[in-house]
Amino acid sequence: MKMVVISLIILLLMIGIWAWFYYGSVDPVTTYYWDSLIKLSDIVRKEDWERAKRDISIYTDKWYEVKKTWVFFINQEDLDNIDSSIRQLNIYIENEEKILAQAELEHLIVLFYVIDENECLTIENIF
Repeated sequence: MKMVVISLIILLLMIGIWAWFYYGSVDPVTTYYWDSLIKLSDIVRKEDWERAKRDISIYTDKWYEVKKTWVFFINQEDLDNIDSSIRQLNIYIENEEKILAQAELEHLIVLFYVIDENECLTIENIF
């Protein structure tokens, strides 16, 4: 009986840490990027390249800060996909490629959605 109680306490502790990480980091960051990337998409659509370059620089810097924390908790392949997509987006904006930049922005939004879905606290993700 003692082992069952200890196992239950450990399980609840792990779920608590997961909830803390999700609601303290994953949810706010993914929401930030969804909102920011939609705004950046509008900027690219209007072909305001100087502002787009400035904004993507800010988002890239923030991403590398977030990645330092997420590397311990999130699937490395998902992080690499976002990293690759951000690098491609930087190049497209630097070269003022409107269509490619818009496509990569949509892809990046989906990648953040995938992380949010994979890390959210649901019964499916627990068991």
